[in-house]
Amino acid sequence: MKFDVDSLNEEQKEALYETEGVVFVVAGAGTGKTRLLTHRIGYLLDQGVPAYNILAITFTNKATNEMKGRVEQMTDKHVWISTFHSMCVRILREEIDVLDGYDKNFTIIDDEEKRKIVKKLCKPLQLEDEKVNDFSDMIEEIKNKNKENEIDKFLGEKGYNKEEITDFKNVF
Repeated sequence: MKFDVDSLNEEQKEALYETEGVVFVVAGAGTGKTRLLTHRIGYLLDQGVPAYNILAITFTNKATNEMKGRVEQMTDKHVWISTFHSMCVRILREEIDVLDGYDKNFTIIDDEEKRKIVKKLCKPLQLEDEKVNDFSDMIEEIKNKNKENEIDKFLGEKGYNKEEITDFKNVF
């Protein structure tokens, strides 16, 4: 194992040696978080933790690639390092068969694609683009809050009348 514990400060060493449970590290840019995490992965592997029991999550692809590169320099073990999004997609693809009607080749759409779909679905209502965008936002808000019973309230706040609200519900 090629890692240099002496290159870490006392707080980093404390996080490195804590092998039970989760360690929460809060630090600013350039303070050595990636160095600490890669050393921690190396230390865990050195302590006999199987590589398949280690998962490192980052926020960006750039951080993921940086951490993978550093871990590869330290060890020949394959450790799962990914972003939140790619981890979730991987788990979904591996476990999707437990959900009826879904298949591993699903696609995740971005905001632009979502708006195109909503626009197509709303076409029979002959809505102007602004109202289609409002409707798309409403779907997102309801999905995020997991409160489908708020459709009437949301659309009412956006200035839609009862007939328009009923039309929206009929489309979906």
